[in-house]
Amino acid sequence: MGHDIDFYWNASVAFHGHACPGLAMGCRMAVDAAALLGVDERCGDEEGVCIAETDACGLDAIQAVWGCTMGKGNLLLKPRGKQAFTFYRRGAPEGLRLYWCAPRSDERTREERITHYLRGPAEELYRATRVAVPAPDEARVSPSLVCTRCGERTAEPMVRLLEGQPYCLDCFADPSRILR
Repeated sequence: MGHDIDFYWNASVAFHGHACPGLAMGCRMAVDAAALLGVDERCGDEEGVCIAETDACGLDAIQAVWGCTMGKGNLLLKPRGKQAFTFYRRGAPEGLRLYWCAPRSDERTREERITHYLRGPAEELYRATRVAVPAPDEARVSPSLVCTRCGERTAEPMVRLLEGQPYCLDCFADPSRILR
């Protein structure tokens, strides 16, 4: 990876559909993580992994820069509501967690924030921490079961049993009264 922020910014905007500060955050962290981890290309097909703690705009930049996707099993969502991403290569003993800690400045315009996020000093924008990461299993294709109520095939890990019959999450009457 050439770590050319302009190239990856343009790719991120094309993927996301518009330029915004959140996308700039993700792009900056993805490009810097690659440089800090010594990644020379888009990490192969499934080798590079990202654990995202948000589902906001920056996540699209991660996909554009690192090539991670949920479908390949190398983009994992750990919803915490934080602008934080952990990057690593499968088989590596540690990765890098980047947490965006830059204060949101109301004094800067949207365009000025984007420029600052892409080119400002890293120490003002995010905190990087080396972390041990358990590599996930290779992407797995689960068998499907037919939901008793709606009749739609559903991946086995997402099925719940009620009186021995499989139900998808939308049809399952959860007796715990916890909304998911």
